[in-house]
Amino acid sequence: MVNRALAAAAAFTALTPMAAFAQSNLPQPVESQALQSLDAWSVSAVSRQDGALPSDLWTRSDPEFLALAFDRLPAVYESPATLALARRVLFSGGDAPRGDAALAARKRFEALGKMGAADELSVMAAGSRAAATDPGVAMFAAQAELARGRRTEACARGRNANAGDNPPPFFLRLRAYCAAVTGDRAAADLALELARAQNAADNWYTGAVAAAGGAPGARPPAAQYDNSLSAALSLAAQLRPGANALANSSTLALVTIARTENAPQPQRAQATALAFRRGALSAEEARTILAATPAEVTTGLPPIVVALRRIQTVTPPPAAAGSEAGVVSVLETSAAIADVLRASTAPADFAAAARFFHAEIAASTTAPDAASAVLFARAALINGDAQNGQRLIASARQAGADEAALAPLDAALVALAGPRGDSGTMAMHRRIDAAGTGARARGTARDVAILAALGAPVDGGVQTFVIANAPQGGARAESGAMLALASAVERGAVGEGALLAVVAAGEGGPARLDAESVERIIRALRGLRLEDDARRIAVEAILAGAPS
Repeated sequence: MVNRALAAAAAFTALTPMAAFAQSNLPQPVESQALQSLDAWSVSAVSRQDGALPSDLWTRSDPEFLALAFDRLPAVYESPATLALARRVLFSGGDAPRGDAALAARKRFEALGKMGAADELSVMAAGSRAAATDPGVAMFAAQAELARGRRTEACARGRNANAGDNPPPFFLRLRAYCAAVTGDRAAADLALELARAQNAADNWYTGAVAAAGGAPGARPPAAQYDNSLSAALSLAAQLRPGANALANSSTLALVTIARTENAPQPQRAQATALAFRRGALSAEEARTILAATPAEVTTGLPPIVVALRRIQTVTPPPAAAGSEAGVVSVLETSAAIADVLRASTAPADFAAAARFFHAEIAASTTAPDAASAVLFARAALINGDAQNGQRLIASARQAGADEAALAPLDAALVALAGPRGDSGTMAMHRRIDAAGTGARARGTARDVAILAALGAPVDGGVQTFVIANAPQGGARAESGAMLALASAVERGAVGEGALLAVVAAGEGGPARLDAESVERIIRALRGLRLEDDARRIAVEAILAGAPS
């Protein structure tokens, strides 16, 4: 066995190109001239004009601590606001922190992979030398290429990775997959044999590789969608999905399925909706994929697909605009969107539905009822659309919506614009005037505290109200992360502070936190001059309401 393992290792090494040839086989970055000389820290997926953080975002931080902070980021975000902040900091390039920053750089790419940012990860890996020299970075870059449907590039990543004489199991399985789908059974068997020699044999991969190579066993395994490699292999082998096939899927795996046209239905529709909810697909791409769902597929569909079909059914031709038929169509379209918004009780589900139907909501001129008008206004605000939010709040008020339901929307609108001066104080007083008593008053105090954290001046009346109606409910933010966040603010460590704000909020984001935690996070972000992110978190917390 030892001799056979050594022979397999030697053959595998012989078949692997030298690292010097790695760059020639990599996909070209989108901005190739700007990225050619960048390293794992300076490479970026967003420009300064589009919100990238300053180039010194890492220079005041310890690389060992940054590695821990990257590792503590959620894999799945229930908060669109903290997801936006995490994406902003992870996509921003800058000067490397002082000291040995290799592990932290690898953790940065790993965090990109966990959140499913396939396109951005691919661009950044293509522009960074680390993708050729660091096997950890190469692994996530390969997974990103698989999620993008670029098998050739993914296989090149695996071949060119500087993985040493004992490559990790992932690279061996990737090599087996690449060989099987191109008809090279000998190379596929060789890679699997080396995995067995390293005690990394896996019966599922053995069976799936055989099926992908055209020699399925008597009972091929069920599809697995745990990661983008197992998903790509399952799709290439045409393995049938079992029950709850997507239960343990990574976001990159979901993107892989969503972007594969011959993926089984309704799993493709479910994967697309989940990947979109997690921020890994744009609304335009998700709508294109979901609109292509075969009409005969009617079970297991996500709610946004059901609503989309209703809209496509009732949309009139342009000539009908303004006619009686056009008015009926607008009402039916609004009803379909209102239904999916009403059913989206979790903040992340509501935000996803609002983002998916953003164009229809922005163009909405009517709603089926006052409650639906409130939903549309809330959706516009969660999308960051202050102009249409203001218009839709006025429309809901005109339709007779309950002032108690509109009061948080008014507060969120002020938070979105940034409360300053007398207008900020007046906004808090208007919120207090609609407070009511008991739990409603305590919920109002939470909103007032959030507005104060954004910079609204607090007068004696506001102070009296907050003391008399102390906010209650919600979880405390992680204390260690909050202490570290305060230190990052003092040092002006922007990137570190942004990461810690996300870690402190946790997977559930600001909607689950108590008032004091939300207030401290907002003030910390403002101290780091991340005003837009502070406002997004404030709006999300206000619209979610006081947690129980």
